[in-house]
Amino acid sequence: MAALRTATSRMLQRAGAYVWSGLTLCMLMTEATPAQARTAWASGTFVYADLCTLPETGARSGQRITLRRSPNGDGLTYEEAEQRGPRTAADITLDNATHTIHFAVETEAGPLHFEGVAGADALTGTFEDEAGAHPVSLPRVLRSHAHEACHGDTTGSLTPRR
Repeated sequence: MAALRTATSRMLQRAGAYVWSGLTLCMLMTEATPAQARTAWASGTFVYADLCTLPETGARSGQRITLRRSPNGDGLTYEEAEQRGPRTAADITLDNATHTIHFAVETEAGPLHFEGVAGADALTGTFEDEAGAHPVSLPRVLRSHAHEACHGDTTGSLTPRR
């Protein structure tokens, strides 16, 4: 029994030495590299939308823009209620400092270009298609509201697109 206690205490002493040396190394590493502020947007998915259902007809109205930020690259999809599905933007430009965003997407009605700012609460800017420029402000949403009834302004646009 005495031999077991001696062997156990030696093992604990050795393990303690390893733990202390590991802790010392960690403390030295944290002192050598001070924390830097992140200048880029956070990774994640940002959804800006005003999709809703017209009470009179039951038809869907509005649009949705989904921005996916990742260290592996950014992606953006555009969806309009009348479309058959979301369209992937071919050309995306994001400015991390100002949060400005530019993208182009091919829709059933033709090419659509956007220029604006992706804010914490809304995506605001201008859509441009063959009919001209159309200001828009889409609220940032955490869940789909497509099943909810539309109120007053059904497109989120400051002026209708078509």
